[in-house]
Amino acid sequence: MYDDYDDYEDDQPVTRIKSNIKQQTLGKRILEDAQSYLEQISQGEHTFLIETLRDLAQQDEYFNVWADQLDQPVGSKVANDALNLMHFWQQRHRHEDVQTFHLFDVINSEDFQKELLTAFDAMQIDEAHKALRRPVIIEAFKMYKLGCYAGCVPLLYAQLEGLLTDVLIQQGYLKQNGTKFVDVYKIVPGLKGNEIKSLWHQSKIATEMNPYFAELAAYKMDSSSNVTASRHNILHGTDVAHFTQARSFILFIWLFSVLSFMSTVRA
Repeated sequence: MYDDYDDYEDDQPVTRIKSNIKQQTLGKRILEDAQSYLEQISQGEHTFLIETLRDLAQQDEYFNVWADQLDQPVGSKVANDALNLMHFWQQRHRHEDVQTFHLFDVINSEDFQKELLTAFDAMQIDEAHKALRRPVIIEAFKMYKLGCYAGCVPLLYAQLEGLLTDVLIQQGYLKQNGTKFVDVYKIVPGLKGNEIKSLWHQSKIATEMNPYFAELAAYKMDSSSNVTASRHNILHGTDVAHFTQARSFILFIWLFSVLSFMSTVRA
């Protein structure tokens, strides 16, 4: 599926459809607990957190986005992915010497992988396709551990899009016709044959299905982050500068954030 959203720049209003989604509590509880933890940590730990993220921003500037989100006054709205990051930041307390804690190691932890796969398993999507997608995600874990980031990064970008496609098909908002995907309710205007050709189109449809999709960083197609802005060129082979552990880590946190929410989406 094409991901070049430059082929559609029309700002016409999309068709409004009443949401038929009921959210459950698992993902919400993770966010609430992370928010509470963030508000209660000591000044020393908070300083260490922000310094860690600022330091990692030398490897990928998106860590500055997380640092800014987590360095706001108490009570401020914090981005979904930043709160999911905080959920796993708490692993540092398992280290007798916190200086031995390395944030990037979180992805290799049993807790992270188990929670991510549990959320994936709870998704209501086509079971046959689900059985094929699960080992692909496990393959991403293996590549991360081996340091094969040139394989890990594009795989994760692709799975973020593929999972959204799965959900939209399951919920009846997309219909697959051979290699084409059709906007069933004609939510996005101006599409020839109502055929979607980009993640940007899917994001618009998903937000109409459930407004909370707009809170997920992985599906914000406004080039507000370097991770989104470089996605197209990475997947089309012209950007080879971001096959890094840092970018892989960010995409895994995005994947967890997406699955944590999608696991609550029900018809």
